[in-house]
Amino acid sequence: MPNDPEGATVAAVVATHAVDYAGLGAAAGAAFVERVRACVLEAVKAAPPSAKPTPVVFTGANGQLTVTVGGKSVSQPLPA
Repeated sequence: MPNDPEGATVAAVVATHAVDYAGLGAAAGAAFVERVRACVLEAVKAAPPSAKPTPVVFTGANGQLTVTVGGKSVSQPLPA
């Protein structure tokens, strides 16, 4: 994703779809989306203006929904 604060909104939309697909509860899902948004904003602020786009990776494995942005990750346990 480009190093632009608007990318946080895009990542939040994708995170919302992942939350819905994974069947997370409303409160846990909303909190996860906000953590994703904050993680993306932090990565954007840390990147120099000339930096290459930052990779954003969504995974569901080992009982966790995880979003990795650059070198930082946020996770949420998946429902059983």
